[in-house]
Amino acid sequence: MLLAAENAPRLMSVMGIFQQSAKAAVQSDFIKGGFTMLRLLLRRAAFLLVFLPVLSVAQVEIAGCKSCEPALVSLHGILVRKTLAGPPNYRDIHKGDEPETVWLLKLESPICVDEDKLQPDLNPSQRNVRKVQLVLDKEHSERANVLLGKRVVASGTLFGPHTGHHSTSVLLTVTYLDLPHWK
Repeated sequence: MLLAAENAPRLMSVMGIFQQSAKAAVQSDFIKGGFTMLRLLLRRAAFLLVFLPVLSVAQVEIAGCKSCEPALVSLHGILVRKTLAGPPNYRDIHKGDEPETVWLLKLESPICVDEDKLQPDLNPSQRNVRKVQLVLDKEHSERANVLLGKRVVASGTLFGPHTGHHSTSVLLTVTYLDLPHWK
């Protein structure tokens, strides 16, 4: 957003010059129609000048692999709830394993996760991750019930599976869960 804020004064200055010269030229209905078109074009140009730098910075973040805890990451996807086999064998509900319900985030785009240099056995590198199991506290669990089936943003720290309760190659300990701010 800093880049957008830096471009705003220049953009306003350019828009002011165009508007002054266009207003001076307005003398007929034909020219008024052209002025309206010019204003629409200037608004679109302003949008691109302000948000294009932000979008290009976001692309850099998306292109790189995510880091495991303690790094904070944000992921976008569809929030789903799934019942899986739980204890004692975590294999088959129909053969005596208890059902266990988990929250998953089906990611919009696959991610990769870098190996944790301090704990490579617990947090190995992962490629092409398409779903992440969410670890929710009570507050976020209640919020998840409201957001079930919706496109959400979930923030927190990533880690690798290390118990039978962990059903994906990467898990996210959630510190934030909500609808994205844009639609």
